[in-house]
Amino acid sequence: MDDDHPVPGWARQLGRQGYHAFLSLIEGYFRNRDILIEIDQDEGLVRPDSGTQAFSSVLGLQNIAQMCRQADRNEWRELIAAHFNSIFDATGDDNALEIDMSDFARLKDRLRARLYPADIINHTAEIVQRAGPEGTLEVLALDLPTTVRTVSRAEAKVWRLDPEDLLDIGRQNLRASRKLAETVFPLEQGTRLKVLAGDSYYAASHALFLDEYLRDDLPHGALVGIPKRDMLLLHEIRDMGLMEAMTALLQLIVGMHRDGPGSLSPYLYWRHDGEFTVIPYEMDDDTLTLVPPEAFVALMDELAESADLS
Repeated sequence: MDDDHPVPGWARQLGRQGYHAFLSLIEGYFRNRDILIEIDQDEGLVRPDSGTQAFSSVLGLQNIAQMCRQADRNEWRELIAAHFNSIFDATGDDNALEIDMSDFARLKDRLRARLYPADIINHTAEIVQRAGPEGTLEVLALDLPTTVRTVSRAEAKVWRLDPEDLLDIGRQNLRASRKLAETVFPLEQGTRLKVLAGDSYYAASHALFLDEYLRDDLPHGALVGIPKRDMLLLHEIRDMGLMEAMTALLQLIVGMHRDGPGSLSPYLYWRHDGEFTVIPYEMDDDTLTLVPPEAFVALMDELAESADLS
């Protein structure tokens, strides 16, 4: 561990002392398991030595760092152990990264489509993926009893199926799982936000078939946030209440994406005509400024005119 290395962005909220204590605990965990590792501090990754075990992917540190930041320092060792034990002990005698991937029939029902931040491609280029809402990728994952792991293209190749077909299977399996629970939060003037929650790994990924959660009578679409993996935020657009909804959504999105765990996308989306359009914003200190696209400005003008006539 390089004590002079600056604290990277993914761990900034741990502070300098907390960051180095965190890295020391990570190193201690893997040392106790007799696994040689390299830590990429800039990217927040653990790379197990491929000469020790047949690992197929790297292990990210951002999520567990976010969990530690929200806990007392004396709980960090236990949190780190539980986090990585869920990976190594996911399948009994085998760990999640060494599971036999040759039998497609046995694994088919465990395949899931899952949204990941787009920068996962910088960590492992071998994933089976396609574009999700801007800033995300829809990735083929394997759902195991205690954890989730991605499927590499090399592993999927032996199944002799097109990657698009595999992702479709993963999406169908996710759709067949339990629907998300909905909580409605009223704002002023009858405006409402909906928070959809469920499986801690997959809730936000239900955005892949979001129309199943939206009413049919929404000619203007909906505002959507997927700031972290266990949360899906919605506002169904009907009137100028969308202005208040945008303010509330942006506050939630910024805070949830910053704090995690499981940070996914910092964007506010406009879901309309089957597409996700990003509504950009700029943040200066604690001030949020919207920079909406022309089509969304036109929608706001239309709704404002309707409000004036009513």
